[in-house]
Amino acid sequence: MSNQSQSNRLPSLDFARIFAMLMMIAGHTFFSLINPDAISTHTFPWNWWEFTRGATAPIFLTVSGVAQVFANKRNEFGKIKSETKHKRIKTALTLLGIGYLFSFPADKIYDIPFIEHQYLQGFLSVNILQLFAVVLLGVLLLFVLTKNDKQLFRSSLTIAILISILTPLTQLVNWFDILPFPIASYLDYRNGSFFGIFPFASFVFYGIAFGVMIKGINPAERLNWIIKRSFYSTPVFLLIGIALYNLEFDLIQQTPIPYKASLGLIFVRYSIVALVFAITGLITKALPRFNSIFTFFGQKALYVYILHIFILYGTVVSPGMMHFFGGTSSIAIAMMNIPIVLAGTMILTYLLQKLIDSSKRFSLAYKFSITAYLIYVLFI
Repeated sequence: MSNQSQSNRLPSLDFARIFAMLMMIAGHTFFSLINPDAISTHTFPWNWWEFTRGATAPIFLTVSGVAQVFANKRNEFGKIKSETKHKRIKTALTLLGIGYLFSFPADKIYDIPFIEHQYLQGFLSVNILQLFAVVLLGVLLLFVLTKNDKQLFRSSLTIAILISILTPLTQLVNWFDILPFPIASYLDYRNGSFFGIFPFASFVFYGIAFGVMIKGINPAERLNWIIKRSFYSTPVFLLIGIALYNLEFDLIQQTPIPYKASLGLIFVRYSIVALVFAITGLITKALPRFNSIFTFFGQKALYVYILHIFILYGTVVSPGMMHFFGGTSSIAIAMMNIPIVLAGTMILTYLLQKLIDSSKRFSLAYKFSITAYLIYVLFI
């Protein structure tokens, strides 16, 4: 509890964020390696796994929204510092570039004009990195336009509610008939995007509103407040979600992917988010000596995600697990590989960060190697 009350870090939410990311990675690993004929996602327990996987991104995005409230500090005039703006923009553009680079469809960058449209679709589809990058820019704009936490709370909550309400309606529209393909991919799921602005951006803005509420609580009482409110909210969100889902059922059946168009399922997902917040709160309260670990990996959640892609899918100079087991594994082999990928990403994250922190020479070499790798991949 002392760490919790002495700083603005919230170890319980850091724990929730890295937990969500690890569950996302576990799902990627299993469903990438498993032989499709070995399971059916329409039967138990795989359908339940698929359902709970749908809550991992909302957990991560909500905690990220909370974190922005504490990270984007204002000066005495209510303005965000220039260095903070530059840092957020740099982070967003980096994530955007990494997100698209992972699905780069050509051998070299100058081959792009000659790529067939069917391959460009996969390249331009939106995953969690691209979505978060774009939303991060929107969040920064919101912080710039507001001058205090009261304005921030009202604005973020309004935006989140509007995105939620509009989600079923936006999915009735074929945005690819209206907007350029790269932009439409952020709004429409029919051409391969996994995460769109509707509904997933709403979780970040709900997180911001929640973060403002937490910020107003005495630091010593924040953990208990989060646990209590999360437990109370879980059944409320669930019941509201079920009721809304029944009301909207006929409408969302007209959309390409009904579960991503559902307003009710936003609330159902939030019942899982709230439950996870309550459980991680209780765990960090019972095990405060691990708070520094939760905080470290919570801060590095995106880093962990990126590293798992290299381990699972490989690089241009090294094969990943998909090269050996992709789409051919039994349930047992796919399950066995999950702890390998999880442990590998966690250990690599820890070691790399410790080396970067302890050696300026290694830090420079690390940055140089990334630049050299990108030049090699894109141009040579």
